[in-house]
Amino acid sequence: MKLLNKACQYHLPGKDALIRGAIFDLDGTLVDSTETIWRTSDHTLKMNGFRGIDRKTVEKVMGLTIFDLFLQVEPDLNEAQKRRLFEDYKKSYMNFIRHTKVLPNACEALEDARSRGLKMALVTTKSRENAEMISKFFGMRKFFDVVLGFEDTTEHKPSPEPISKAAFLLDLKPEAVVVVGDTEMDVRAGRRAGSATVAVTTGVTPLERLLREKPDYLINSLSEMPEIFRDLAEPQGR
Repeated sequence: MKLLNKACQYHLPGKDALIRGAIFDLDGTLVDSTETIWRTSDHTLKMNGFRGIDRKTVEKVMGLTIFDLFLQVEPDLNEAQKRRLFEDYKKSYMNFIRHTKVLPNACEALEDARSRGLKMALVTTKSRENAEMISKFFGMRKFFDVVLGFEDTTEHKPSPEPISKAAFLLDLKPEAVVVVGDTEMDVRAGRRAGSATVAVTTGVTPLERLLREKPDYLINSLSEMPEIFRDLAEPQGR
């Protein structure tokens, strides 16, 4: 574990500094889904008569919405075309779910957070429907009090709105949660909301892009989350 922001408020003494909740991203944080996203989006575009998409382009827009992905290859899509692609993408996604793997120590990190009594939210730029299906498929849904998809907010990461709304639904202030994600979008959204931030290097985001956002913690594996939870959620010396 690397603590990057030693001056952050979450490490100051005092009861108000303790976190009471955790907000997790999904893709690249809890599951390795790049292959599924690529295969599903490529299939969806081609079945609608468009050219396909290469994996590198998919990696470039990880952390953004599926609409951003489609617009990367078909920038002139109208609203009706975007909606049809989105609906077909949702219908096709689970046909490619075998290419998604749960990342090491993901379930253990969620178990640890739950054992500490932390309230938890899953906040993703996926549709809520797909996020619900995927988290249930991999046995993770039971850990989350709230699941938010892109349709639940007007603005998306890196806007702080999804983090602030999730905190509100958890009956917490954003300052009382830690945001865990694998992209600069997650870190920026958490920081703008006023939350502690953990960047995990298990996704496709280059390290330099994560470092540029100055997360409070940088970790290589979710196995390091229990130590962070101890740091942020337990009284120190009291």
